[in-house]
Amino acid sequence: MKFFLWISVITLFAKSGCTSSDSGKPSNEPLENQIVQIAFYNVENLFDTINEAGKNDGEYTPGGKKAWNTSRYYEKLDHLNQVLASIDSAGELVAFGVAEIENIKVLKDLVNTGFLKDRNYKIVHQESPDFRGIDVAFLYNSKQIKVNNSQWINVDLQDSGRTTRDILRADVTWKNEEITFYINHWPSRWGGKEKTNTKRIAASQALRNNIDAMKEEERNNHLVIMGDFNDYPNNESMLKILKADSLETGALYNATWPAHKNESIGSHNYKGHWGMLDQIVVSNSVVPFVDSVYVFKKNFMCYKNKKGEWLPSRTHAGPKYYGGYSDHLPVVLRLKSKK
Repeated sequence: MKFFLWISVITLFAKSGCTSSDSGKPSNEPLENQIVQIAFYNVENLFDTINEAGKNDGEYTPGGKKAWNTSRYYEKLDHLNQVLASIDSAGELVAFGVAEIENIKVLKDLVNTGFLKDRNYKIVHQESPDFRGIDVAFLYNSKQIKVNNSQWINVDLQDSGRTTRDILRADVTWKNEEITFYINHWPSRWGGKEKTNTKRIAASQALRNNIDAMKEEERNNHLVIMGDFNDYPNNESMLKILKADSLETGALYNATWPAHKNESIGSHNYKGHWGMLDQIVVSNSVVPFVDSVYVFKKNFMCYKNKKGEWLPSRTHAGPKYYGGYSDHLPVVLRLKSKK
């Protein structure tokens, strides 16, 4: 299999915008003239209904502030499956990263209900030290992808008194290619962008150190870095520390940079302003494989506010229950190969 070597422009657009247990070895058959998709989705607090000791999850119980119950939980699972099924309408989705999930139980419930049931999805997950009790995970079609190794990169917030999510690294084989995925959910801006900036710098440095260590080992894996970075492509953590560039010729290319320049596109909307908090960064070696990168938006995932703007339909706003999908939109990477 030979991949395209001539693709010079990576496009990013809003797709259909809101306007109105292993069951076999991974296949090594060449994927000729076809597309595969890899996604990232911050699913907005996918918690079960059980108060788990040592976790700050009391509000996500039937008696908690959010009155989170079994009916609402399964409605949330159905909503997420609806989104993933829509992304995979052409049967192209092979893997996705998620953020804001509570534990392995909710991940197993997710892959065993609705669209994902019987799709051969396996899970890479570990409980993180996050003070809120939320984690990241990597889910993949085991018929397509083999995970060779996984590790969790600790983010040391030093004297902040808080803990945050680990960065998940998964080394995989796909179609005889060696790829390393990094799934991120960096510290939020809660309390102010400048005041919390050092936390995201710490996360970025931890990721950068791991990438550099891989280089020192002379491992030439392709890199796909995805996540909710709680920063934008031009912020210090992304541009100066991680060195995810706007140029395709750089060692790391931020494929979501074009959307950052388009004020009408974003994965998250804050007070009426779109922004690319959720991003996909790839190594230079992946650029020739890329067909496009897009923010996935459908009418069913959105609501129309009083100004006539279509915004992500969220599950909660504070204690108020809206019964939506997530306050973030997924970002999707399309990879193309050919003889």
